[in-house]
Amino acid sequence: MVEVIVIHKWKDDQKDAVMKFATTVMDMAKTKKLPAGLKLEELFLGEKENSAVCKWNVDSLDHLMETAKSLKPTWDIQAMEVDQKFKKGLF
Repeated sequence: MVEVIVIHKWKDDQKDAVMKFATTVMDMAKTKKLPAGLKLEELFLGEKENSAVCKWNVDSLDHLMETAKSLKPTWDIQAMEVDQKFKKGLF
């Protein structure tokens, strides 16, 4: 499993679609209906900045992006594998 950060950026006229997408993904995570190998860890929403950041634990970055594309997003999505280097309380 790898940790992945996904950054979503959208235009004002895409907000409704983004919120629908986010709600769908959060509902799937809450009801444990995400595809096997995908686990949503955190979601941060910066509505005033038209952006969101999600932290995932996934079997592969490709699998996550293929699944995201199946939901047909129309906004910019950037994803990257990350290694956590610091977390408060670990040191």
